[in-house]
Amino acid sequence: MPSNNSENSVFSIILLAGGRSRRMGQDKALLPWHGRTLIEDLVVRLKELSDDLLVITGEKIRYRDLLRVPIFADEIVDQGPIGGLYTGLKRARHEYSLVVACDMPLVGPALVKLLSQEIDEKVWAIVPEVRGHRVPTLAIYHKSSLSVIEQLLSLGRTSLQALLDSVSLKVIPEERLRECDPQLRSFINLNSLGDWESLLANSTRE
Repeated sequence: MPSNNSENSVFSIILLAGGRSRRMGQDKALLPWHGRTLIEDLVVRLKELSDDLLVITGEKIRYRDLLRVPIFADEIVDQGPIGGLYTGLKRARHEYSLVVACDMPLVGPALVKLLSQEIDEKVWAIVPEVRGHRVPTLAIYHKSSLSVIEQLLSLGRTSLQALLDSVSLKVIPEERLRECDPQLRSFINLNSLGDWESLLANSTRE
């Protein structure tokens, strides 16, 4: 189902890097990856897809010595990814923003293009569905979502799934995702050192 402005969609990219990496045991954003740190590699690749890339680093600003892009701390602290999304949407230049979690090292440009082509001004979120689950940390959100996030936080609801339940959205089914990413590599995330070691041993740069 093509959108009305598929080739001309303009969007910001919000890279969420505020997690505490408890299961990893160290800052996953700083893991070595293809000759750089994981976050450096993501920034280099994502900058090719948007003229407005910003990084949200949680309670404190981090990575200034590594990155040459705008970096912001959470405006509302200790709320998890929804707090990072809130900060990113407030700071983003464009009405729509692609959100990417920093522990998803294989996000591919074809998948990003597919999602961005679905921007049509009728919905506030474009979200992929993988194995029956919506993936809110590789999705596109409209700035209008800010008011909904504020309402949810006032009720103590910090789940990105709750946000998806509360806005108009377009769900991209798995079969369409596989058309541009047959193995769904873009959705692989790193939770442990074992995940990283396995992926590093078996992956090649796309």
